[in-house]
Amino acid sequence: MKMPMPKKLKKEPLIDTVFELRFTSVLPASSILPGILFNKLSGAKNIEKLPAAQLPEQLRSADPNLRFAPLTRIECGNFVYLISDRSLAVACKMPYPGWTAFKAAILVAMKHLETAKIVSSVNRYGLKYVDLIPSKSMTDKASLVNLSLTVGEHTLRGETFQIRVEIPKKDIINVVQIVSNAEFKPFNATKKEGLIIDIDSIVNVKDLDMKNILKGLSKSLSILHDINVKLFFDCLKPETIAALEPIYE
Repeated sequence: MKMPMPKKLKKEPLIDTVFELRFTSVLPASSILPGILFNKLSGAKNIEKLPAAQLPEQLRSADPNLRFAPLTRIECGNFVYLISDRSLAVACKMPYPGWTAFKAAILVAMKHLETAKIVSSVNRYGLKYVDLIPSKSMTDKASLVNLSLTVGEHTLRGETFQIRVEIPKKDIINVVQIVSNAEFKPFNATKKEGLIIDIDSIVNVKDLDMKNILKGLSKSLSILHDINVKLFFDCLKPETIAALEPIYE
């Protein structure tokens, strides 16, 4: 019998979540978008330049690893806005404010991007969730996930492992990464050890401008979110879900 998905987990494993939209622009977004967002976003704000901003634009453009590196960071309320020359991302501060608030923040930020009139075409957008399932035992970590892995004649039991797989769902590419031996140190909090599940749900786009992207973005975000969440729970064994104290109503 197929188990229903929880609506919430009392022991929340989420450590990071971000929505990112990549685009081609008529000029570097980092030169105009920080000012627009700083003026338009409601509430107390803090803005800072990030290390990649010290590199020449020509170098950032030539290096694929730097092309979408955030150059400016704006904190506002429960959210962080990351701006590069060719992308805008919205991330959540922890604790997670919930999908309704996160989705609303994404839509507001994308509307401000559209009004900037700098986007020639959108290339892709995606929604990423990163969870850490606490565990210190390597044997326990292998048993937390719904995973069977054999290499040659060897079957994974308690060894360190890291896997990456791309799972297509409709027009969405879901990049699932599972890392068995991870540590996470939140600001002013105790270090956590466990298994990381990182799921990045990506939509590749061709020849659409921001106006057309916005028309279907609310529905698309809901689809991305639902697929991402289902994949996360599909990765877990029933006893792992039970240990996270699920709420079904």
